[in-house]
Amino acid sequence: MGFGYRERWAISLGVLLTFAPILVACEGTHVAPVAPLASAAAQGEDLAAIQLDRVVFNLERGELIGHYRSGNFQLCGPSFTPTPIHWATGRFTARDEELSDIFYREMRDAGYNVIGDPDALFGNYVDADRDAEYLVAGRVDSISMDVCNEVTIAGRPIGTQHGSAGTTVTWQVFSTLDRKVVLETRTDGSAELPDGVADGEIALIFRAFAAAARNLGGDPRFHDVLLRKGTSQQATKTAAPLSGWGKVTDQPALAIPVTDLFSGTIGANMARIQASVVTITTGIGQGSGFFVAPNLILTNHHVARNAARLKVTLINGMEVFATTLRSDAKRDVALLQVENGTFTPLPLRRTPVALTEEVYAVGSPLYESLAGTVTRGIVSQNQRNEHGLELIQADVTIQPGSSGGPLLDNQGNVVGLSQSGLTDETDHLVGINFFVPIADALRQLNIVLQ
Repeated sequence: MGFGYRERWAISLGVLLTFAPILVACEGTHVAPVAPLASAAAQGEDLAAIQLDRVVFNLERGELIGHYRSGNFQLCGPSFTPTPIHWATGRFTARDEELSDIFYREMRDAGYNVIGDPDALFGNYVDADRDAEYLVAGRVDSISMDVCNEVTIAGRPIGTQHGSAGTTVTWQVFSTLDRKVVLETRTDGSAELPDGVADGEIALIFRAFAAAARNLGGDPRFHDVLLRKGTSQQATKTAAPLSGWGKVTDQPALAIPVTDLFSGTIGANMARIQASVVTITTGIGQGSGFFVAPNLILTNHHVARNAARLKVTLINGMEVFATTLRSDAKRDVALLQVENGTFTPLPLRRTPVALTEEVYAVGSPLYESLAGTVTRGIVSQNQRNEHGLELIQADVTIQPGSSGGPLLDNQGNVVGLSQSGLTDETDHLVGINFFVPIADALRQLNIVLQ
């Protein structure tokens, strides 16, 4: 963005304003103040996580957005020929850190659950296990500005500006689970800059945007989209030791009923098996899981990622939502509870698998449309991961998306859950895959069979 003769600003404004308006150097455009709205969020509410995705400046090239006034220091008036301010670049999309920081602080101060703390220097690690359930985008539809370009007594610009600005922003809220826009609303914001600062026009635009974001937090419809109904379920991380034995968590034991083991062949039981295996969708991808109790699903920690809410899809297309109850990053297991309904669990085998035993994996490799895919192999080896915890090595074919699905014996009883596979230097799987033993998964989460 350059402003008339001050093309140097185009460099100082960074990525956002590289192609922003040129303000050509009125007594001024009247900017009506916008009253701030009180936040609609109440303390202690369970609100879904949000994150700013983008801001679109939806202004036409050459559109009048305000006027410059010039004057001695801060005393601006009609001492010079008034000059209009025109938007120079047309519509463009910005993904800018400064706008993201503004949105984060306004939403945080309003009491919302927002991702992207600019004060966390290792924010990518802090938020590594948090996915935004909703993405927010803002479309700046109008800007009005009354800017004083401060000059010396001799009429020479001193490079500072003050004034006022207003903006109207249309907001869209996108559900990462439902893959659709669930709300569109509009807010206004205004700002004043009483003292001159360098690049004052940009400061005014950003402050007006901040005010519009603040008023978004006061929109009851925005609040109601994010408010989760019912009891809040918080993910609990359990502490896995360096061995797979003994007490592994301070969480109380969670008892689940024993499901009778299958008899007969796995083929005869496959319809029942596929009905109990699910696809799990988060904001960034998908994985697999399976019912271990009528309302409890076992999957990988790296699938659930401690998300507060996940979408669960059954083989028949039915969709339900689940919350994370317990999660263990070292063992890479997580336990989810579905919000509604009861479903048929798979039987869990308590005896370990043997080398060369035939095993089967069921899951949703690569795409949700491949849900219920079955592959076969043998147990190749017993291994341990970097934390010293047991792993089953098998040549059963699994792909991204299979993670968290069950590993079954030749009758269909669960002996483990899919976790990962080795790849070569071109990132292709080589047929050496790893599975968490079911007994150790239960032990690490302190789940006991009644």
